[in-house]
Amino acid sequence: MILLSIISHYLFRIFRALSRRVPYFQNLFRLLRFFTSPPKQKSWEFIANAIVDYYSHTMKSKFIYYSHCLQKEYNGFISESDLGIYFRTWDKLDPLERKLINLSYGNILDVGSCTGYCIPYLMGKGTVTGIEISPKINKIAQQRGIRNTFVGNIFDFKFKCTFDTITLIGNDIALSGTLYRLKKLLKKLRGLLNKDGQVLLIIRNVQTLKYWHVVYTPLYNGRIGIPFKLLFLNAYFLLTISSKYGFQSSIEGKYQSKGGSFYLLKLFKTST
Repeated sequence: MILLSIISHYLFRIFRALSRRVPYFQNLFRLLRFFTSPPKQKSWEFIANAIVDYYSHTMKSKFIYYSHCLQKEYNGFISESDLGIYFRTWDKLDPLERKLINLSYGNILDVGSCTGYCIPYLMGKGTVTGIEISPKINKIAQQRGIRNTFVGNIFDFKFKCTFDTITLIGNDIALSGTLYRLKKLLKKLRGLLNKDGQVLLIIRNVQTLKYWHVVYTPLYNGRIGIPFKLLFLNAYFLLTISSKYGFQSSIEGKYQSKGGSFYLLKLFKTST
């Protein structure tokens, strides 16, 4: 995986240099997904550095994402990321996020807890544990008074208990990166749930396909981060596939914003 990260990093730099000279070479970026892995802790630390700077009011530049995929009409987007989203209060959360929190209950696990911005509100619904892959981002949560969070990867972290509710906020399911890892994640989440437990998640809906892979490459302070692969999903496809892994699923809400169409899904653990 380390070698693949190095390859994808240098391929991005090469493709970027070529496309600046000859725009046609922008199409080369569509191949990047074949040389890119899902996000790992090392690739996430690049983003963490920017979030730390935002938190300490020492931002050195805008934080930019390049996004590339096989679909030509969506290949080559460049967007500025507002890191303030990781420090929002209740009134700044979107309607789906607030509804997700209100549907939570019992012993709650927040996967990808980030700076812990949702945890104070989840604590009003039960006992909350957060897991975050980045030590630097988790440290911010600790500094903000959020103590019940741990550093780890959801795929291999050993939990000491099971949960009534597991939350994935902010399209975090896309971080699975591949269909294989999505299936692996669904198995893991089911195993972490108590009887009659639920997974609550928000996804950015793909309208025309079952799923597609998008490669994100961050740029900050004149440096290029390690490209990483995200898995964007169609809501109904996710409902179908989750039923094969022991869940009864439903759509609990929809929200349209300038960033796309978002769905709130509930995956309810079945007895079989």
